[in-house]
Amino acid sequence: MELIDSFDHQTGVHCGAAAIRNLTRHYGWQYSEAASFGIGGGPAFLQYTTPESAWARVRTSPIWLVRAFFERTGIPHLSRSGDDFTVAWENVAARIEHDDPVVVFLDPERLGYLSAEPAHLPPHVAVAIGYDDDSVILSDAAVEERQEVALETLQEAWSQDGIVPMENEYLVVTRSSITEDGTDAVAAGLRQTATYMVDPVQVERNARGAANEGIAALHGFADTLGAWADLADPEMPVRAARRAIDEHGEGAAFRGLYADSLEELGRRTDLSPELAGRMNSVAGEWRRVADMLDDILTEEGRRPATFEETASLVVSIADSEAAIFDDLATELGKSGTLEG
Repeated sequence: MELIDSFDHQTGVHCGAAAIRNLTRHYGWQYSEAASFGIGGGPAFLQYTTPESAWARVRTSPIWLVRAFFERTGIPHLSRSGDDFTVAWENVAARIEHDDPVVVFLDPERLGYLSAEPAHLPPHVAVAIGYDDDSVILSDAAVEERQEVALETLQEAWSQDGIVPMENEYLVVTRSSITEDGTDAVAAGLRQTATYMVDPVQVERNARGAANEGIAALHGFADTLGAWADLADPEMPVRAARRAIDEHGEGAAFRGLYADSLEELGRRTDLSPELAGRMNSVAGEWRRVADMLDDILTEEGRRPATFEETASLVVSIADSEAAIFDDLATELGKSGTLEG
């Protein structure tokens, strides 16, 4: 078994941000999960629609967070996708042999050790830290222990042509150095989130599918949520929405984690401490939405008024978030089209 024994497996709130924290600390940098989340792009809201589905699936964090973090910090890295499994796996195995952990982007529905159903939208992020002829060792911050996964399972999870397509995507650090100013990277990450949420067309990132994004998507989610009362069986969309808000246990659409980001990173960019407090209040409102969706999943909770009340709360959250991101952009001095 080839294994990077020195890699410290630690759990976290967001699979991608925690993977960044664990990976960068392997190379000697002290990024917290909250800092990693904020620099990479923070919270998001994406509402995906497909012709074959009667309801839209949502995601509450950006699919580009990991890649954006490494671009912003200037850490030399290789980000690759599109190779067939054999080529991609040979490249990953070679990196592990040189003691370089490799971030892999997977379909959570294919990972048996993740028990929640329905799974959140891909990608799900883990770090490959070992392998033998038949299996790979993953450090997945969503679970307490390292996971040994058969290569056949990895192959199934690593490529999928669903709502969010993926094809054997991975990222690896190629040189342990940082070339960008830390405060500049922080400001860029915070500024992108503010711009993206209010006016996503100004941020040059690919949602990898037909998606409504940002505050407009939040309003769209409220509209569809209110209409779910008319479905013959609303259980599937309600469970999927509940899972998107909760993912790995935070239950606040990662707004609580982002409040921590604003508190930590705001000290480096002279932000008003009030912004973190306001975002923490929004996180509490998201927890109320999650609780209300739980109520809807009970027989007595499936009244039209319950759906309408939940949708109304989401509209209120959208208004609160829009105000916070407007104020964040103002404090940072928003200007121009942003890349990454």
